[in-house]
Amino acid sequence: MQAGKVTMVRGPATVRLGGACTLLGMDVSGMTVQVRNGRELPFEPSPGCTLALEGGDAWDADPLTTGTAMWAGLVERILGMSGRRLAVMLVGATDTGKSTLSTYIANAAIGRGLAPCVIDGDIGQGDLAPPAAIGAALVRDQVVDLRDVAAGYYEFVGSVTPAGSERLVVCSMKSMLARTRRISRLHIINTDGYVADGGAAYKRMLARALAPTVIVCLGRNEGLTFALARGRWLFLHARSSGQTAKTRSERAGRRMDQFMRHVGGGLAAMDASKTRFVYRGRPTSLPIAARLFARASIEGTFVGLGLRGIVTGFGVIESLDGEIQIRTGVKDFDAVYLSNIALKGGAEERRY
Repeated sequence: MQAGKVTMVRGPATVRLGGACTLLGMDVSGMTVQVRNGRELPFEPSPGCTLALEGGDAWDADPLTTGTAMWAGLVERILGMSGRRLAVMLVGATDTGKSTLSTYIANAAIGRGLAPCVIDGDIGQGDLAPPAAIGAALVRDQVVDLRDVAAGYYEFVGSVTPAGSERLVVCSMKSMLARTRRISRLHIINTDGYVADGGAAYKRMLARALAPTVIVCLGRNEGLTFALARGRWLFLHARSSGQTAKTRSERAGRRMDQFMRHVGGGLAAMDASKTRFVYRGRPTSLPIAARLFARASIEGTFVGLGLRGIVTGFGVIESLDGEIQIRTGVKDFDAVYLSNIALKGGAEERRY
């Protein structure tokens, strides 16, 4: 395939590049790039570069409405402020390109010798943590997909949607920002796509708690503009990346893949009566936890695992009968953070 100025590739696909090319600000010349299922990436080849595609779909796109050219001025303006501590919060509806722009800002910052901290607050379709959790990572090397970055920090919410859990998400995000302040002077804060109904008011509450330097709104959204245009931050609009909306099956597949990547394959057992349980940010007891889920259905529950008050990993409850057995890669923990999600038979079930 002869590349155009911007070639969009939708995964799952393997792309072999025969010449000079950039991808989200990263030089991928001559490389082989994997594009995950449901992901769309904008390859920006130089003249004469070819793309050999295995799987997926590819099409030439307008560089003024796709790729990094439409965001280049915005990113230069933001990074021009990076002589001081800087927090950039990205908001917008689902499939507007928040993760893509987060990656581009991170790569551009690394190109300037900065190591940004990315906080991923999308508890439904995040890149740095499994669903129901918030992840953060110090990004030292340029990447084409934030899912290739290992998170070093987690907060556990226990739900894959912020609706009904807005205050818990806000508190968790505020805690994450405070915990990671010392590791970088540049924070890139990605948020979920909840913008309808009470979503704009929730984003306003989140912005007030995080006090970002800059808020970037992807796509024209009157509700977000009304809620966020005024504040102690610089409010900027960015063009939506115009990504194809993911199908329900693609979302389910990406979410399950992210669950299983973080669960691990080991088995840990603890005395259930001596285990500390937490639900929706509050300590709870085993009898209360059993009533919440009904004893028979607590099996399969997706959980966070903590040590000395810090979430260190994740697992799935296998059984609860005197001792609690959890499928996980975590070896040492003293607390179990419960979610309203069960993983059974390769599928996700929401308890309520």
